[in-house]
Amino acid sequence: MAKMKEFAQGIERIKSAERYIDTDYMADMSHWCAVHATKYMPKHHEDGTMYIPTTAMATDFDIPRSTIHVTLNHVVTAHVGGNWNDMPIVVLAPYNDVTERNGNPAEVSGTDTYWSLNPDAGLILPESTYIVHPSNDGPLYQIGEHGATYKRDNYTEEEVALIESWLSPSDLDIYTNYKNGDLQLWDIQNEFYGDKRVKQMYESAKDKRAFLRGLFEESRFDILSQYLRDKVVRLSMEKMGKQWMDGILDNGVRSQIIANTAEAVGLPGNSSNKGHSNSIYAEIEQCWWHSVKTVFHGNSLDNIPGILTTTTESLYDVIVKRGPNGIIPEVISNILENKPIDFMKVYEGRFRNSIGCRIETAKINLINYEQELQKYETNVYCSLTETEKNKYIKMYQDKISKYRKFIEEMSAIQTIDDYDKNLVKTIRAHCTKMSGEYNAWRNKLEKEPGFEKLVKQLRGLVASRAMQHSGRDDL
Repeated sequence: MAKMKEFAQGIERIKSAERYIDTDYMADMSHWCAVHATKYMPKHHEDGTMYIPTTAMATDFDIPRSTIHVTLNHVVTAHVGGNWNDMPIVVLAPYNDVTERNGNPAEVSGTDTYWSLNPDAGLILPESTYIVHPSNDGPLYQIGEHGATYKRDNYTEEEVALIESWLSPSDLDIYTNYKNGDLQLWDIQNEFYGDKRVKQMYESAKDKRAFLRGLFEESRFDILSQYLRDKVVRLSMEKMGKQWMDGILDNGVRSQIIANTAEAVGLPGNSSNKGHSNSIYAEIEQCWWHSVKTVFHGNSLDNIPGILTTTTESLYDVIVKRGPNGIIPEVISNILENKPIDFMKVYEGRFRNSIGCRIETAKINLINYEQELQKYETNVYCSLTETEKNKYIKMYQDKISKYRKFIEEMSAIQTIDDYDKNLVKTIRAHCTKMSGEYNAWRNKLEKEPGFEKLVKQLRGLVASRAMQHSGRDDL
């Protein structure tokens, strides 16, 4: 009971401290705490250093994702890109210590700061790292020198009551409905994505409230464990001399302060949570998804099976359905002429296209800002005071300077290697693996009895498409 009281007092200390935290707290980078929520404990290199592997490393380069992501001073919340509420492990480290070991991130954002990392190393964790993770036994929580533990299940009634007291009004409503079975059919459809089996069990249940209480029991306890996890993370930050920060939201005030602080020292800052999704790194991942994974492994969106799962009997239909898009022409050339597929060429092409689009967009923005600046300089907005006019002139001058620099830097980049050596190293390893998988399939395909028929069909398809293309040119 004393331990429970001590824990509750710790939470109250945090709440009290938050009321007096200046909005500019995050303007000091020494206050920043990198927070990474995950299902997996960090790994160890042979020299003993802890690290978090990139997705490329964790998947043996099946996926060419070179980045590791953190939030600053809070645990990532669910959004359209994913849900981290059920991630049981939270890795905390002072931001400055992380950069000392890994260099600067590719982009700084309160909601999504990320590094592009060497696939031989991953994100190296400093000695000051603090890890919060579940414990199978022991007290409700325990704050240690280098880490904290908390329970994820088997709560006592007293412990449940304590965690319930922390729930926000909206979460308490959801939790109470789960607890009492006060849910509707649409709640089941929303929670279980329209699973017909669950719907049938619900409709056949004699005591529907009892059925729903059982059905949502795990969801109810997920809410409790998430809240306990986050409270322990808050206490852990306090132990580290950092503060948990509420209100770090997409384009929020604190997010803007973080972005401005990063840009003031020459780092790319973004107040949005969509920095990575709009980045070149994401373009590369989309290239894998749309141009490579879709073709070679299949995609449920269009129900076309992947090439690596086809035989000579089905491959022709797959190629026809895909059309002369993406990497399909290279697959045809490989089958007809045994010409090796240059997977790296696919990624380099997507990269150059991404760079070109960004340059063109920047040029359009530059023209617009130059035109606006000219209006202020020629007193088109004559109703403004001199102070107001100079404020806008300075703002547009800064934007123009920023876009000119961006265009100059982007124009100098020709290859992925020019852009990011860690990224290109990841993609090359991925392409090597893809080539091995493809070549093994190609060798197997050639030995199948229908291979000659497939070759004949593809030659006819190539000739037909050439004639169609020639006909359009004649028009």
